[in-house]
Amino acid sequence: MRVLEYFHERFIAHTGGPSGYLYNLRVFRDQTGDREIFFLNDQDMPRRLSFRVKNKLHGIASDRSLPETAARVEQIFYESTQKGPYDLSSFDIVHFHSTADLFAQKKNLEDFAGKVVLTSHTPKAPHREWIEDLASPSEYEAHREILDKTVEFDEFAFSRADYVVFPCREAEEPYFHTWKKYAEIRDEKKILYLPTGIPDCRCGGADSQVLAEKTSEACRTRKSRAQIRGELAIPEEAFVLCFVGRHNSVKGYDRLISIFEKLPEVTVICCGNEGRIASPISPRWIEVGWTEDPFSYIAASDLFVLPNRETYFDLTLLEVLSLGKLSLISRTGGNKVFCGKEDCGIFTFETEEEAEAVIRKLMEERDADSAVAQREEKQRVLFEQEYSMEKFYARYKELLEQMRWNG
Repeated sequence: MRVLEYFHERFIAHTGGPSGYLYNLRVFRDQTGDREIFFLNDQDMPRRLSFRVKNKLHGIASDRSLPETAARVEQIFYESTQKGPYDLSSFDIVHFHSTADLFAQKKNLEDFAGKVVLTSHTPKAPHREWIEDLASPSEYEAHREILDKTVEFDEFAFSRADYVVFPCREAEEPYFHTWKKYAEIRDEKKILYLPTGIPDCRCGGADSQVLAEKTSEACRTRKSRAQIRGELAIPEEAFVLCFVGRHNSVKGYDRLISIFEKLPEVTVICCGNEGRIASPISPRWIEVGWTEDPFSYIAASDLFVLPNRETYFDLTLLEVLSLGKLSLISRTGGNKVFCGKEDCGIFTFETEEEAEAVIRKLMEERDADSAVAQREEKQRVLFEQEYSMEKFYARYKELLEQMRWNG
């Protein structure tokens, strides 16, 4: 079996989204010596010269007045009409990780005899991300016509794919909410579910060696709770919330601000690049920015908060599970898989008022160390049983074999 993950290796990194998802997959593949899964690589998969020449000429001829996002959309439409850039014929399965990539290969897939698989990864219909997140409001207004056409990426990709893989049924929820046509395009017979897995994020954890040399480096540079609190001037007795992710509405960054404003006793640590939503001006609100080591900040907190308005299936939450940190998550999309897991230290909420009540209760219980320790240990057991890389990889290979042999 030969499976191509249609994602270029140079964009794979230990971050969030498909890039991080595939980083974990690639490193685990290398560790196990698997020779059935491949990634896009210009050395192993030479690009067609004719496509490269045409593409260059198109770039010169394109409307240079278009800003970056609109220009990329135009480029994807152009690529979809071309034979290239990679030869897919030697693969049994091609697994795409964005609707735009699948659409861009529209011409190339016309005579592809293997199976086409799609995992979309986004916490809203992908075309809504192009319009709402990748383009600024002024860019969208100026180039509405071309940006609105991104819905064609999604329409084609979900229709053309032989299989659509979600981490769980609940992860589909954002698509029904943000794309009226999804219910019409969705084909129940195509949909398969594969729970996401990640390496153990604890230093010396069961499968932390999956991160190879990066793990040892991360462990050497990881900081203690006392170090982080000292550097950020946070008193030891302070009750600390931690948020990791993009600072936008779909991630619930503004909801976190509302929760913070109801709780004058708490301090918030935010990891991730700041966005269009202004952060509160307060000594109790600390913006760390983007970091390669969110784990130290999570470990230095009392509670991890994931206040998403829409949720696909959050990699950071799985990292929190592996660390055994108490968490408070919105009851949306893939988060709903964890409803009823309070004994594992995973609490859910719908409204900011409900979140406030949970946090106040946990603040009162914080001194009961044994109860916290028991919850943390149960959370780590849940991670090892359901969301480790070993579990994920075995399930993925089984799913690929099922796809390969299904008519």
